Amino acid sequence: MATTDKMQVFPSRANAVLMKQKILAAKRGMNLLKRKRDAIDMKLREIRTQMSDKEELVDDTMRTAIFSVAKANLLGTDLKPVIVADSRVATAFLRKRQQKIVGINLNYFELELNEQGAFPLAGLSCGGQQVQRVRKNFQQALQEIVSYASMEYTLRMLMQASRQTNMRVNALDCVVIPRLIKTSNYVDGELEEFEREDFYRLKRSQAKQLEAKIAFSELIKTKNMSPEELADYIQRAGLLHPAADVAFDLDVFEETSLEERMRRAFYQRHSQWRNTMRPAGSDASNDDIKEHTHLTRSAAQFMQRTIKRDPRSSRVSLFALPKRTEKPPSPSTSSSSNTD
Repeated sequence: MATTDKMQVFPSRANAVLMKQKILAAKRGMNLLKRKRDAIDMKLREIRTQMSDKEELVDDTMRTAIFSVAKANLLGTDLKPVIVADSRVATAFLRKRQQKIVGINLNYFELELNEQGAFPLAGLSCGGQQVQRVRKNFQQALQEIVSYASMEYTLRMLMQASRQTNMRVNALDCVVIPRLIKTSNYVDGELEEFEREDFYRLKRSQAKQLEAKIAFSELIKTKNMSPEELADYIQRAGLLHPAADVAFDLDVFEETSLEERMRRAFYQRHSQWRNTMRPAGSDASNDDIKEHTHLTRSAAQFMQRTIKRDPRSSRVSLFALPKRTEKPPSPSTSSSSNTD
């Protein structure tokens, strides 16, 4: 996993809970942003519909205003002095207002008009009614133009907000949330690995404690026994469990092969049994016993059944005895071969 695919956090319980909370918060925020984007899109469609209607209305009002000027000129209204005159009084004011649409602050414009006009005495000599009609038509056209411009400005702002919201949704969906999920999976995996290590360590500790208890119980059993009782107890394979106080060297354990360790354990397990079964007047060494002593198949099966019956046996239950269960050659066959 690349370093950019997950956050650099320490795998702990607190960070695991924090990652899950961040994932839930990111998903909740993404859902809210999607709802906001849908609301903005609905508002955009509504504004576009209003703008298409308003555009036709602006064309009609401008056409009416220009036609009223031509009509006034046709009726002989003298508008040249009014056009040429320098007006120093404002009759139209553009005010900026603010509104909130789906959580977005937008500015829009309003037009305030003075009904009296800059030249109240225009057309006093002739055509005064036509002058008032022209003023009214142009004021109405100016209001429609300002309303259309305000809607166009709002549309641009909403399109920009929709683009930003869509980018945020894509960033959460494709970058942030997958990264948080990978980080959470990494933390959970490390915590599970720690739990497995702790469980294995606990099992090993329990096994060592069990071995120590078994060794102590065997010591208590054999403490007050006489040599004959102890030999009889050993002959019945009473000491099947390994001693807990035996030093364990890991380096030596790793250097030796599996077969060699099994062979040594087998010899260590049955050394006392072989010594007790040896005749009293025999002078054979242990090496000769190892080379010439063979277990019969029935004895090996009896020992294996005895080992398997003990559920607490941890070492000798793994020993396979295929080489020890072979029958030795019969003395008659060997003697006949020698005579031949």
